Amino acid sequence: MIEEINDPIDVMTVFREGKIRPVKFKWTGRTYAVSRVAYSWVTKEGSYPVHHFSVLTDGNSVYELLFNTYTLDWVLAKVHLIG
Repeated sequence: MIEEINDPIDVMTVFREGKIRPVKFKWTGRTYAVSRVAYSWVTKEGSYPVHHFSVLTDGNSVYELLFNTYTLDWVLAKVHLIG
């Protein structure tokens, strides 16, 4: 089941060799450690890139995180409940 969320979140991120990698994020008062970035891709909002990350945590869910390079905001877009 996929649940649309679209909540602003705080993300600890590593920027290395021109790439962005989320390390952990905070949502609804809880911190989630990213165990693996399963997939990443870039779309555009106007002329600005939006970086998408499909990440796994220690739980049974996959989270889609978005980083908007214009606003510098992070958003939890979707949660894929695995089950």
